[in-house]
Amino acid sequence: MAASEVAVSLVIGNSLHMLSEREILSPGLRDQINTAINHLQKILIASKLLESGTDNDQQSSDHRSGLLVRARGAVDMADKFLLEASQHLKSHKGRLAKIRALVHLISLRIRVRATKNIALEFITAVKDLSIHLSHMQDLPPCDLPNIDDNASLRNAHRGNARWNGKVESDIVVREDEAQKLLAQLIVEDGDHNALRVVSVVGGEAIGKTALVRSVYNRLEIYHRFHCCVWVHIPEDINWKDLLVKILKQTPLQELKDLEHIEEEKLNEILHKSLMELRYLIVLDNLCKPEDMDELMILLADSRNGSRVIVTTRDPEIPALIDPWASPLKLNELDADQSKRLLGQCGSVAEDPELTERILSQCSGSPLRILLLGGLAVAGHSSPVMGDLHDDNTTLHDIVDSEISTRRLFRLWLAEGLVQVLGFTAMDCFEELVGRNLVHVVRRRKLSGKPKSCRVPSFLHDFLCKMATQLRLLQIHSDTMCTYHSEESKVVNGCSWIVKYQDNNYHQESQQRAGTEDHQQGDIQLQHLRSYVSFKTQKHGTRSREVEELLRPLISQGDPGLLRVLDLEGVYKPLLPDGLGNVLLNLRYLGLRWTVLDSIPESVGNMSRLETLDLKHTNVTNLPSSIWKVKSLQHLYMNEVCFDNSTGGRKPSPKYLSNLQTLWGLYIGAAKSPMLDVLSKLTRLKKLGLTCNSPVVGKATERISKLTMLESLKLRSRDLFGQPSDLNLSDMTGLNSLSELYLLGSLPKQDCLTLLPQNLKILTLSMSGLDDDPMQVLGKLESLEILRLFAGSYAGSELECHEASFPRLRVLKLWMLEELEAANVRETALCCLEELEIKNCGRLKSIESLDHIESLKQISLIKVKEKLVTKIKEGLTQKVYIKEKQLVTSSSSAQATQDN
Repeated sequence: MAASEVAVSLVIGNSLHMLSEREILSPGLRDQINTAINHLQKILIASKLLESGTDNDQQSSDHRSGLLVRARGAVDMADKFLLEASQHLKSHKGRLAKIRALVHLISLRIRVRATKNIALEFITAVKDLSIHLSHMQDLPPCDLPNIDDNASLRNAHRGNARWNGKVESDIVVREDEAQKLLAQLIVEDGDHNALRVVSVVGGEAIGKTALVRSVYNRLEIYHRFHCCVWVHIPEDINWKDLLVKILKQTPLQELKDLEHIEEEKLNEILHKSLMELRYLIVLDNLCKPEDMDELMILLADSRNGSRVIVTTRDPEIPALIDPWASPLKLNELDADQSKRLLGQCGSVAEDPELTERILSQCSGSPLRILLLGGLAVAGHSSPVMGDLHDDNTTLHDIVDSEISTRRLFRLWLAEGLVQVLGFTAMDCFEELVGRNLVHVVRRRKLSGKPKSCRVPSFLHDFLCKMATQLRLLQIHSDTMCTYHSEESKVVNGCSWIVKYQDNNYHQESQQRAGTEDHQQGDIQLQHLRSYVSFKTQKHGTRSREVEELLRPLISQGDPGLLRVLDLEGVYKPLLPDGLGNVLLNLRYLGLRWTVLDSIPESVGNMSRLETLDLKHTNVTNLPSSIWKVKSLQHLYMNEVCFDNSTGGRKPSPKYLSNLQTLWGLYIGAAKSPMLDVLSKLTRLKKLGLTCNSPVVGKATERISKLTMLESLKLRSRDLFGQPSDLNLSDMTGLNSLSELYLLGSLPKQDCLTLLPQNLKILTLSMSGLDDDPMQVLGKLESLEILRLFAGSYAGSELECHEASFPRLRVLKLWMLEELEAANVRETALCCLEELEIKNCGRLKSIESLDHIESLKQISLIKVKEKLVTKIKEGLTQKVYIKEKQLVTSSSSAQATQDN
């Protein structure tokens, strides 16, 4: 499908979502617009079926350009009307107020006529385009396919490609090169213990990063090195930022506020910390050898086998770093490797003709093979296939563009993309990954679900180029602006993702609607839909970017159409007091990791807000009006208490029907109105709650009614902030609950029998259990991960009975100070893969681990050397055992670093 058709499809899809969202619009106008949308979709399907979609014909291009302008005009006008009408009715009460509201609505009806005119022009443009495309394809208009009849056709390949659980580092066919790299990292003899630099050299899109990650993620590496660090090296290095990134990945947890420490002091801290560690540091995308010279001065060589890996495109850099070293050179994949890699794209490799066509265009590039193989699963060609051989295509390395799936899914929701597609965010994500359009970079340690992802670099560049040409996207960065004109303006050194319109559209819409356009530099704020910042440096200066951006709207009192304001990681952004009175169309407000102390009271006026993210901030108070936002679905906080702010009155249930995530709520009073609120959150899936001890029982009574709940973190504390009693109610009816974290004492002997039976992940902390919990927990047939943290068990023995824990994969025992012995009966823990024991100073033995054939790794941290010896003696199979800070004497308990 051509670029213009992609853009039209997206705009029409959003038009359908917006124009059918409220009942304020007249049925006649809504029907006409929907008819136009359906008609356009038929044309696009016909064009796709006949393998059309090129933009060579100037007439077709002109029609689509005009169509795009009018479609956007309809979107803006409809959204503006809906927003103003709903806000006007909400803010006027009383007898006279109703009259004023009626007068205002009459004026709004006048604007509806303007919107109707745009819709009529929209329909006319669709008809013109239909006639033109029909002539091009020799297809009479009456033969256009029916939308409903072709639903199966449009979805024929949907679901064929799904995520197979692999991250991008798993998709490698260079086994020989991986073994060579691994050997250089773990070899031990004589001079090989000195600090060495291993270089991996290759051209763009050749798979250097994927190869190194495949080795970096191996168990051998995890158990060999005390510290593993991965940093991407930009062309223009900010040395302080680089030092901070490295230090944050070292085990020096006591270090805080690294961004505020002077660079010279950071150099000293890094050098001293690395002296005590056997480390592996990956420097990805090194461009200048002099940068390596400066860094090597800081890296300590304790002659303990530490290593540094450098990936680079410059073949001369390895010799400049170490003239005697032999770099690992990556060339294009050979024919056999290319076919094996394409085989990971499913049934595509079974078609010899298609296989030959794909491989002939990829020149042995792993990333190109995966991309085209994934696109082939979709069952249609793509403009990307033609652009891959374009000599002007620039393949920028954008390793740092990794984004969390949590953030991505919320942004999709706010943009309306998920509703338009009619699938869940995870469904769409898994299909994109299955087609290799998106790569999973990291999984969540507990659940194994995708945690972060990125778009392949060359595909990212192609999509950015297409989006900016269509004036859907604008990017501002510190050093350069990619794919847009010289007039683009760099503001405050932050990354901007901005959807905006061109000047011609502004003039036309101004004539039609009589509205005034506000501009901030080259950004037209009237049509701004998304503002996402990836600026994460915290240098002590509060960011003013939002204040400057919104000043024109605030001064004019004009409610903007902004849907997304994502400032995650921006240091203490200055938010205007009237933020919530201006951004009335906002769906996503992301303030995570901003270290803000407060937010404007007006945030509670954002009647369309769907996600408010205040996690990892210092915000402790929210306006009670936030509970009146009917559209609110996800609320992340840091122990915010509403006991007093609600004025003793509980929020009405009709305002809470859509809430799915409530994280960081604190209930301190036994008569808190929030207790009754809990039982009304019938759609809640994720809950993070902290209670004072007397409140826990009442809270769990309410929680037991939330049958859709999937994840629960419940903490109890006393008046001094210390963990206290968790008097649980019966939660066995929560059949959907799969992840549970309990922090606090469990005084009842039968309390574990009250837990849901379908748990997959269970964490107990400070539980104070006197009886061995394994007998009860071992009967949880779905349990995959069990973590017994500090003070969870006060007994001296643990025993896993026969056939217990049939699906448990991970078992972690931390700070169980009284534990002396553990015994695993035959057939117990039959699926265990990872065992971690940390700070269990009295533990002397763990019996019968050798029958667990699935066991891959054991981590032993701050335990007795005798325990380590006994475990090794009891194992006949190969299991990776990582030892750290072993206790050499039970009397002195002096920890030493193991080699």
